[in-house]
Amino acid sequence: MKRLRFPIAILGVALIAACQTPSPPPHTAPESAQEALKPPPAVPAETAKPPEKPAEVVSKPAIERSLPESQIAAPAKDLAGRAIDYGTMLSARAANSKINNGWQYRRTRQGQIVGFEFSNHGGNAILTPRRDATKNQFFTRDFQFRFDDRARQDIHLMISDWVPSRDRVFRLSELMNSLMHFFPRSYLPAIVNTGDMNIVTLPTGEEVEFDAISKEIRSGVFSEYPVDLSPERNGRKFPGVNYMGKGIVVRADARGVDPRLGTSAVITTGTPPADCDKPSGCRQCEVPSKELWEQSGAVRFKFHSDQDFDRYLTTRCAFGLPRQGSEFAVTAAPMR
Repeated sequence: MKRLRFPIAILGVALIAACQTPSPPPHTAPESAQEALKPPPAVPAETAKPPEKPAEVVSKPAIERSLPESQIAAPAKDLAGRAIDYGTMLSARAANSKINNGWQYRRTRQGQIVGFEFSNHGGNAILTPRRDATKNQFFTRDFQFRFDDRARQDIHLMISDWVPSRDRVFRLSELMNSLMHFFPRSYLPAIVNTGDMNIVTLPTGEEVEFDAISKEIRSGVFSEYPVDLSPERNGRKFPGVNYMGKGIVVRADARGVDPRLGTSAVITTGTPPADCDKPSGCRQCEVPSKELWEQSGAVRFKFHSDQDFDRYLTTRCAFGLPRQGSEFAVTAAPMR
């Protein structure tokens, strides 16, 4: 057998190559790191935008309250007269003579404003049919704010829905009436026009905005539902206007008569607990109307001061009037 012979030089080169450690490949950054190291693309001068400035706070313009029923004022006294003043006069107030965006205001023979009122006469989402007195069609939803003697005692709102019965006759005995008192009674109700809206300030200082033309409720602490047009008088619902503010509302309903006489009333806090699990609602109670109103004469609210009513609520309903510090209050001051 022949022996294979390799040249010594070749064998030496092979041994050296086998013993050397291979050089590591050149370091390359991960793709994501390479992207992070790249400078941001240049933005053309014409498309570059300066950083946005925070929006400036625009204050609402002050509302002109030159009319006497538009001025916000505290009640002049606590007690109202024992008798009703039948000599008050109801006059119309039109903010714009070309359109019916005004209201009616009530004043005494001495010139004091003691109430105002207005009506939704239909042709809108709340009341589809229109009022037409020439055809004996008196479809309306009336809002009457009263504060006799400019006193705290009997400040209230009466809402009435006019709907005909099955025989299409409008009868006073079938008016759907709801009467409301709002607490605390820090202010006399006021109304002012701001173009397409009429703003009403409640005794609590809270506001409700009505459409100046149709008199539909647009915003604020009232919610509103359409007038019940059912011809069945016994099944018809009372005015669908509800208070959603932070105060307390006393409400009594009746068909064709004064809701304060011979009925019952529901007293409700405007902000019941969020975790209420009672079907009838939390922080509300139902009481006989005779506990709240005199049942003869001028039918005044029995509690002429908020302190007296607060004590009644605490005992009868287990809750009281809202407070800010030591004072009964919902808002520090009317919004506008």
